[in-house]
Amino acid sequence: MLCVKLVLLAALSAQPAGINESIIFARDLSYRQLYQTAREKVELLKQRPGTRLAGLFWQACLLQLLIYDSGNTALVDSFEHCTEQVLGACRRRLQENEQDASAHLYLGLALLNRANLRSWQNRKFDAFMTMLKVPSHLKRALTLDPQLHDARFGLAVIEYFKATADRYCLGLGLLGSRERAYRQMEAAQRNAELLQPMAEFMLGFMHKEDGNYPAAIRHCQALLRRYPGNRSARRLLRDIYLAKGDYRQVITLGRELDADIRQTFPENRYGLTENWLKLAYAWQGLGIADSAVHYADRVIALECYASRVPWLGSYVREAKALKYRQRRG
Repeated sequence: MLCVKLVLLAALSAQPAGINESIIFARDLSYRQLYQTAREKVELLKQRPGTRLAGLFWQACLLQLLIYDSGNTALVDSFEHCTEQVLGACRRRLQENEQDASAHLYLGLALLNRANLRSWQNRKFDAFMTMLKVPSHLKRALTLDPQLHDARFGLAVIEYFKATADRYCLGLGLLGSRERAYRQMEAAQRNAELLQPMAEFMLGFMHKEDGNYPAAIRHCQALLRRYPGNRSARRLLRDIYLAKGDYRQVITLGRELDADIRQTFPENRYGLTENWLKLAYAWQGLGIADSAVHYADRVIALECYASRVPWLGSYVREAKALKYRQRRG
């Protein structure tokens, strides 16, 4: 899942040359979770001659980032509306000039963001069908301008999904190459000045999924040194430690995240229940049943919201199974 939640930030790295300082500033504000200030910078981009498309694109990206960070599904309609504006603008530009590399890039990344959000909503088929439309535009952008390393990033994400498809959707059977995915992502990390933080995050996620925990921790900590307090990076680090079996570290990070989410987005049942479930697993790993059941019960207590909170139904089922195992033991 976490792979899905930060793909949108790749979009924040895609801009024509000449306004890189504005892009870097907007990107850094986003990673620092200063959403209102970032929104103000986006509005300025929308008003400048020649940057309206960029501004619309930034706006959709910020909405998506805020949805993932806050769990606020009421923002989904705004995201979809803004994404449609981006796609429409790109298609009009391509009707005038099919070799517009930036239009291909924005179109591909906007579709990738939409696929990400639909996956987060557990709309797997819609996400898959949307994702199929992405590669042709990113490949075309890269053919027209080999310096658009943002396209390499998007292609790496898709290549990794293809290589690991059966892990997430048994029987899908897509052909892909982990080696190619890592090469593309590492190239994006090395060569894309603006995309480097997102490539760092994605490499951390990929290494975690493939069991290379030292590399995963290294990439995640590098991102946190640059953007201290970033919740998405801290959640990834928590998940790396859980997969690694370093349960004390999971508990430390989980408690910090719980306090942070409660203070910043107290109604974020998605973020809170996900974190409580990870804490329950950590206490289970330490063999302390009462604490594991305590956090499982906190998840189960919010079952009434399962139809409105993405992934909560799955979290509740896992929490009930965990509690049952603890009671039997």
